[in-house]
Amino acid sequence: MPGAWLNQAVRDRALDFCLGIVQELWTMSSVSTRLNEQEVAATFHERGYVAPVPILGPGECKRILSRLRKQQSHAPLDWNKAWAATSADYYALATDDRIVELLTTLLGEDVILWGASLITRAPGQVHAWHTDIESAAPDGKTVSVWIGLSHTDVRSSLKVVPYSHRFGATIQQVFYGTNSRDSVTDVDVVTWARAKDERSGVVALDTQDGEAVVFDGRLWHGSDNLRRFGTRFAVLLQYACSATAMRIPNLEHLAWPFELFDAPRPACILVSGRNVDGVNRTVPGPIVANGSFPALTTRIHQVPEPPQERSGTGWTRHFFFDGATANLPEMYSHVSVLDPGCQPHPLHHHPEEELVVVLDGEAELVLEDSQEGEWPNPFAMQARGIAYYPSGFAHTIRNATTSPVTYLVFKWLGVRSSNSETPSATLVAASRVQSLESGVAVEPLLDLETGSLRCLHSHLSVLQPGSGYEPHADAYDVALVVLEGTLETLGERVTAKSIVFYAAGEPHGMRNVGNTPAVYLVFEFHARGTAERRYPNQLALTRRLYRRARRLIAGGVRRTRITRGGS
Repeated sequence: MPGAWLNQAVRDRALDFCLGIVQELWTMSSVSTRLNEQEVAATFHERGYVAPVPILGPGECKRILSRLRKQQSHAPLDWNKAWAATSADYYALATDDRIVELLTTLLGEDVILWGASLITRAPGQVHAWHTDIESAAPDGKTVSVWIGLSHTDVRSSLKVVPYSHRFGATIQQVFYGTNSRDSVTDVDVVTWARAKDERSGVVALDTQDGEAVVFDGRLWHGSDNLRRFGTRFAVLLQYACSATAMRIPNLEHLAWPFELFDAPRPACILVSGRNVDGVNRTVPGPIVANGSFPALTTRIHQVPEPPQERSGTGWTRHFFFDGATANLPEMYSHVSVLDPGCQPHPLHHHPEEELVVVLDGEAELVLEDSQEGEWPNPFAMQARGIAYYPSGFAHTIRNATTSPVTYLVFKWLGVRSSNSETPSATLVAASRVQSLESGVAVEPLLDLETGSLRCLHSHLSVLQPGSGYEPHADAYDVALVVLEGTLETLGERVTAKSIVFYAAGEPHGMRNVGNTPAVYLVFEFHARGTAERRYPNQLALTRRLYRRARRLIAGGVRRTRITRGGS
């Protein structure tokens, strides 16, 4: 029909116009297409939530949902929200950089993950209005990240009550004694909310698959799957400041007053910073390797004295470990002794990144001829010197002196970022290490973003007799190289030429139990999130604008639904 053809032509032209606007928005400065951290934090703290936040692309949603559904045949640790402590798939999503960067903006640097679960709602199924019991404490600092994975739209997404995180009471407490949990209606919620803050009400959020609702753990919320077809799947990731005590509730008693168990404490995973106060139980994340490597845990290794009988090659190796951590799919370490005039191998390269620390003697580092004279080649490295080699960088080491050379090696593989530039090799001369001899907190020797690490950090510490620090856990793997003195850690005494490896999430403390200062090198391996950033915010915003432009042109726009009295 001519009218129908004209109507379609008008729609197509209007769609092209809107897509032109989308393209212009995309090509503006990145500031206009990225979430503004200050605005997000201000909105979150004021209203109690931020939505929608683009997190995942369509392909990621399908892949993640498929993997999480397969995990349901296994049991989580201690209770039904501890999937991240046993499932590498939950852990990978929960530690994704896109989420962690947002969390540190809202909670600060010290962040734990205490809950991870898959939420399923069949068509017509209602999730009653509630405040999450675990995060309901008025003074708690918690953030929940709810991400729609399948069949998510305004008919099935979360409903929230703005400002309710400031009410000082959970919704269960408000209707205690007057209503049952399942009998509470939206009209009831609006009435109660307006009585506490006239700006409040009930907001049905128009979030789509791959978009998140980021909300304060004290917020009143619920959901109805009003779709006629399609089960809605969402993943719920729940975080807290590490100083906020988290406990497992009695899930057989959901009414006010809540019941929380003192033991066992929920298994929490550090996703950023430290757990210093010890109010929470931290565990390492699950191993994300393919199973070919054993899991590495915290351990102490003593560097052996050079053997009297050398190998026929003039190169003697002593292996420490080769395994996987929660952050890195492979971490390897050994110590080697080179006889005078020997080298272990010709100039070579490998996919792993590498750290070399000279412990005794003077070594010559032979480097690829691409540094444009930055260092002499070969480079003479004395004891306490450090070298970092990126993946694929050609190198070897040799002994041109008349005495044996002992050196330590760390090598690792990790999740590579497609956005990061290939780093260059970095050398730290022994003279610089030896000049730093005052205090525990000193300027770093290394502070690099590498191909597979958000940060490779190193510094020299000098701990005076009797000094130390109480046990804490870190969100990253740490290695110590003891150079002088006697330390006590993990219930053992360690002396010079000891290597201590602290796996991410495992508590550890330290004290100088000797009569002289203890000197040691610290290496921190800050891994990237274990899921790569495949969909930049610009692309996610473009998809969202394109989708809404099509709805508008087709006359089927769905606006955010607000119950009377909402905002």
